[in-house]
Amino acid sequence: MTNAPATSSVAGPVLRGLHNATIKRNLAISLGLTAIITVAYKLMVNDPKKAAYAEFYSKYDANKSFERMKAAGRFQSC
Repeated sequence: MTNAPATSSVAGPVLRGLHNATIKRNLAISLGLTAIITVAYKLMVNDPKKAAYAEFYSKYDANKSFERMKAAGRFQSC
């Protein structure tokens, strides 16, 4: 019996630089997903909300609303 290491044909895992490679991959994935989610949120939430506000204020008459609240007795000073 000798103390020589056993040689095998299976190579061991490459661990040098594994942490840096994993960080690069995870950073690229997270940046990609962030960009996709940001665009999706803008298109599915912000744009419809902006259109709803624009549509509401295109028909909104502040004086008519004021007169309606005044007639209902909502103001004490008017």
